[in-house]
This record gives sequence, structure tokens and C-alpha cells, in this order.
Amino acid sequence: MALGSANNSAQARGKNKAVKIKRRREIRNAASYTAFNCGAKASDSSSACAVGSLTNTFYHNGSFSQPRAGDIVYTSKRARNPNIFEAGFYKYLSRGANRYLDIDSSGFVRNTGNC
Repeated sequence: MALGSANNSAQARGKNKAVKIKRRREIRNAASYTAFNCGAKASDSSSACAVGSLTNTFYHNGSFSQPRAGDIVYTSKRARNPNIFEAGFYKYLSRGANRYLDIDSSGFVRNTGNC
């Protein structure tokens, strides 16, 4: 093996190490996140409430079992920064009642309401 090849692989390992550390930190910071199910994205609250099945699993950083206004919602159980989320309205179930979430593009829950 040529010396140049050894340096290239060492450089690659160095670059990957930072990525691995970042991933571990994201996973460790998200250990307390809570999973919840919700419906597909809708353009408004009434459309969100009309969605039938709650097939999406998301995670939130709040202290309650379901997200509330001010919580951050993530698509995976990793504390990514910046968090990229598909903004819109989502239906979810809370204590047997259908409700909706209004979430912005960074995952911030702007509002919740009853269907």
C-alpha cells in the first residue's frame, strides 16, 4: 500500500469520527423523547381532523405523553439541530379524543386543538 493511500484513509476516518460523535450526541440527548402517532400532514385543522388513520410515528421533547404548544416534534428519535420538519396540521389521539397539532417547519408546536 502506498503512503498516499494510508493518508487518505486516515483523513477519511478523521472525518467520520466527528459525524459518529454527533450522531451519538443526538441519540443520547433524545433518550427521554416520547413517541406518539399521528395522521398525514394536512393544510388546515379541519382537513387534519378528517384523516382516518394515525400511521406516522413522531417524537417530541415535552414532559407529557402527547405534545403540547411549545414542544419540538422530531421525525426520528434524534435531537437534530437544526430540526427539519414538514410544516402543517396533524391529527393525533389524546385521552381518547381526536385532536390536531399545528407544527412549523422546525418542528415547533405552535398550537393544539380539538377536532
